[in-house]
Amino acid sequence: MWGAAGVALLALLETAQALIAPWRAPRTADWQAATVQLRAGFQPGDLIVAAPAWADPVMRLHAGDLLPIPIMARMDDARFGRVWVLSQRGAHAPEEAGRVQAFEARFGALTLRRFEGVAAEVTYDFLERWQDATVRRWDPVARTSSPCPWQTPASGFVCQASGNSVRRTLVEVDQRIRRALLAPPVPGGVVAVEFRAVTLGRELAVAAGLHDTWARKSPGTVCFEVWIAGQPVRSVTVDNRGGWRAFTIDTAARLGQSVPVRFQISSPQPTLRFLAFAAEARR
Repeated sequence: MWGAAGVALLALLETAQALIAPWRAPRTADWQAATVQLRAGFQPGDLIVAAPAWADPVMRLHAGDLLPIPIMARMDDARFGRVWVLSQRGAHAPEEAGRVQAFEARFGALTLRRFEGVAAEVTYDFLERWQDATVRRWDPVARTSSPCPWQTPASGFVCQASGNSVRRTLVEVDQRIRRALLAPPVPGGVVAVEFRAVTLGRELAVAAGLHDTWARKSPGTVCFEVWIAGQPVRSVTVDNRGGWRAFTIDTAARLGQSVPVRFQISSPQPTLRFLAFAAEARR
């Protein structure tokens, strides 16, 4: 009897939720009014996000023209001084962290907030300068290396022996689109992507993960190393569950110096290990 009562109560709660939820959701008029206010205060370079994150497609329907691909597929949020949040049901966005609220307005079931903070100053953007890289395939057993020559922007740097390439593209990591350098490992070797003259700031911000959702069903990890001025400074293991793994390296001791920075990618099981990474030197 108690079991039957529980099932009946659950059915009533689910029915009530199905009837009430649509009334709590923002209407098209709410989105339109909030977007008018947003456009009035928007400045080039601002970031716009939705809270909760699952409302992002609706946000883009109304304000997507203000978000070019490099911003939508950004590495992180450090370079944005102003962040607009379109929020519903009291939700907050992780992009608010470290910033101060400077504006708030309510439009029906939708709340528009603006947060402000100090934007990171980028001294070297590896994605923008990716064609300046030198890519080589190194055999650690034979201690030999061979160049992966530049071909076209679409194919990037191609390692002839394995057919692998390093190129800038849009990838999917952790169910989110990112703009990154796709640099899959090669069998029995190390892929080295080196930038010979990087102007360093106080830190080197790096993020890496595995593309794509179907390839992540295969086993195997990737070793991702960062070298500065010929010395290894950080090594991380990237796996299927790691998502978009972000970290920073303190480079304050080399502030303003122009030095080589190298990223090394290797894997004992390189099949379907589509490593993608992005990096910025920041003051």
